[in-house]
Amino acid sequence: MAPIKKDFEIAIIGGGIAGVALAISLVKRNIPCTIYEKAHAFGEIGAGLGITPNATRAMKACDPVIYQVFDRVAQPAILWTFFDGSDEKKDDEPIFTLGDAETGIRGCHRAHFLDGMIQHLPKDVAKSNKQLDRVEEPYGPSGKLRMVFQDGSTAEADAIVGCDGIKSRTREIVVGSDHPSATCGFTHKHCYRGLIPMEEALEVIGKERAMGSNLWSANKRHIVTYPVANGTILNIVMHCTSDGDWPSSTNFVLPVGEEGCYVDSEGLSPRLRRLVKRMKSVDRWGLFDLGDHPVPTFSRGRICLIGDAAHASTPHQGAGAGLCIEDAATLASLLADDRVEGRDDISAAFAAYDQCRRDRGHRLVEGSRRIGELYEGQTEVGKDFKAIENEVRIKAKDIWEFDINESIHHSLDDLGRRLAVKTGATDYRQGNFRAGL
Repeated sequence: MAPIKKDFEIAIIGGGIAGVALAISLVKRNIPCTIYEKAHAFGEIGAGLGITPNATRAMKACDPVIYQVFDRVAQPAILWTFFDGSDEKKDDEPIFTLGDAETGIRGCHRAHFLDGMIQHLPKDVAKSNKQLDRVEEPYGPSGKLRMVFQDGSTAEADAIVGCDGIKSRTREIVVGSDHPSATCGFTHKHCYRGLIPMEEALEVIGKERAMGSNLWSANKRHIVTYPVANGTILNIVMHCTSDGDWPSSTNFVLPVGEEGCYVDSEGLSPRLRRLVKRMKSVDRWGLFDLGDHPVPTFSRGRICLIGDAAHASTPHQGAGAGLCIEDAATLASLLADDRVEGRDDISAAFAAYDQCRRDRGHRLVEGSRRIGELYEGQTEVGKDFKAIENEVRIKAKDIWEFDINESIHHSLDDLGRRLAVKTGATDYRQGNFRAGL
């Protein structure tokens, strides 16, 4: 039996992985929603996407169909192997490994995953070319929030969820445009992302490395590789430390060409530099996060934030997409609870979501920064690989072993307490738990 349709509508700002995962989760629970995407079509930046075990569990809590899509486009879980990438005599000698065929990270192409999810959305759920400018709240006798878009058009909803990424306009609205966390800060690190045909990768690093998931550590830089597209393509990301400031306040991706990328690979072993040289049409991606100024709250009234809008992080733990899917599962379960009967209960659901997710989001931001510094020999342990391994394992355990269903149950208890305070009730036991249905 399908859940009873909720008497409110959710506006989702942004049609990336976070927004689409949330929309699928809400539709599954019979909660009306509309996605407003600023581009003319849905899309994801970047190429390869690493998914940790906690993320696959969160997919199932959102809607099992999300996991089914992922499972079709992703590589099997494989061992992550760490190397010293500064010396060709050492760059093929494993230092330590992480994960295995059961619990390792799985790689896929971002666009393939997103395109697969979109196929499971009703056709009338999404509107394109809608970039949020401001929110007027509440608007008129209906009590709805009114969204004004940059093209002058407007729309109304009972609540708004910002899934609009690292440059989130919704975040500015929640915290205030003059708050330090309204915009992300440059981490003094950048990266180059590329895809090369697997046959070329095999020529340079051999089958064992090309078909595996690897990280090579060096001074002020590190390189990550793993196969995507059913093993036909090698995804490469080369990370580097930047000494100066980022040259643009609006564009986080700048064209540099293959030669600029190759120059930045100095310090890697000759073999790895030959691999980097195979990368084509290369851009330099500035790595920005909210580490200096964490968002003080993920919600305000009937507006809330998920994914990078809430906890933009560097990619060094490979966990950003996973946490946004956890966010979606948590928020959808709260909104679906029987005790959230109408618009007036949404702010309590959003507050419970904030209480449940904010600390984990902040830990991701802090941990990812730290891991990036460890990989590039910029911490107090230098190149003590045993110390690096110990810390990497501790942080991976915190991310990978997270129990999303237990967390959702705790958030539903918190929701009950908040609604009980609001109504003066004494019984705040959980309604129907809809994680995954």
